[in-house]
Amino acid sequence: MARETPDILKKILDYKIEYIEHTKRKISPEELKHRSDDCPPQRGFTNSLIETISNDKPAVIAEIKKASPSKGIICKNFNPDVIAKSYSEAGACCLSVLTDVEFFNGSDDYLKRAHNACKLPILRKDFMIDA
Repeated sequence: MARETPDILKKILDYKIEYIEHTKRKISPEELKHRSDDCPPQRGFTNSLIETISNDKPAVIAEIKKASPSKGIICKNFNPDVIAKSYSEAGACCLSVLTDVEFFNGSDDYLKRAHNACKLPILRKDFMIDA
């Protein structure tokens, strides 16, 4: 790891390597493939951005985040369903949902709930590596 990498990134990376190794022991590649086959169709994240910009509107990617390593809990009464719906109604063209559990108090469930609450394309925001 490079010396200039902040300590929090090293902590996150170390945790994710351990988490992935643990998860690989619990979920087989076949099960992972099966789960990915059952995912809903994509909603066109890039196309939504391009279409919004081409209509001279601001292309807002609204973030749904319960906490951060530096600030702690940001939203005590966190409800991703309500947040996703309100962002959609306010004109966001896409959503970004934090799913990292350890450092952002996220959840895969938040992604599902946001998806079910509105029709916007959604980006899963997490630290994705393969150890």
